[in-house]
Amino acid sequence: MKRVRNTVAVLAFTALFGCAVESPASTPTLEQIDLKLHTTHATQPLTRQLTESFTSERPEFQVDVTAQSYDALMNALDEEQIDYFMSNYVPVREDIWAAPMAQDGLLLIVNRDNPVTDLTNEGIRNIFGGQITQWDGVGGNSQHIIPLTYPDSNDIYHEFHRLVMGRQRITSNAQVVPDIPSMIEQIAITPNAIGYIPFSHSDDTVQAMRINGVLPDAENLSEHIYPLRTTIFVVGREEPPPIYRAFFSWIQSQDGQKSIGEQYIPLP
Repeated sequence: MKRVRNTVAVLAFTALFGCAVESPASTPTLEQIDLKLHTTHATQPLTRQLTESFTSERPEFQVDVTAQSYDALMNALDEEQIDYFMSNYVPVREDIWAAPMAQDGLLLIVNRDNPVTDLTNEGIRNIFGGQITQWDGVGGNSQHIIPLTYPDSNDIYHEFHRLVMGRQRITSNAQVVPDIPSMIEQIAITPNAIGYIPFSHSDDTVQAMRINGVLPDAENLSEHIYPLRTTIFVVGREEPPPIYRAFFSWIQSQDGQKSIGEQYIPLP
């Protein structure tokens, strides 16, 4: 199924066990249903939160969650080694099925001592493209900018390219960090560094930048005011069979979106 941009596809909940019938008053024995769900490292916290909430409501389900890099998951999907995975990024391919599960965003983060608090889209692109190399080029001091990025196997790397860089490549002078915790740690101890993380991984040890004057908070993301908005998708080769559909439909339901709202941003 083609991925249709700007369209929220809502899954119809499918009952697994048919209509209820009268039975003697006794404690039923539930047959365990095992699901395997894969996730990128960026969406792993949300995936685990959702599986815990779902299985508490549907104890007959056991969901095994495994985290890998985005590239590894796409390769496994193409080779039919896995069925579905959660990701911040979906490739534009006609042979990929995807459905939205939650909203997220990208934060540009700097050291808390950095006097620059606001950047434009063009300023971000020029910093990571290598055209602006000093902080005074964006209203700061005369110190050299140290851009940090992720390996190109990371879904957040691909989302950053989609939202910010377009066809422009990130400068070869950018330092590559392996994951989101490493990004936050390096920014916190490096005064002139700049990097990016998902909104859902916000951390008060670093400073999140305003973009075009807009504060990156949950309200501005929900109202589509903050510009660097993303969506967390479940990705597969085809529409899910009933046992998977039960889980994915629950995520899009009122109960599932309430669970998402505890730390993430529900769907509109």
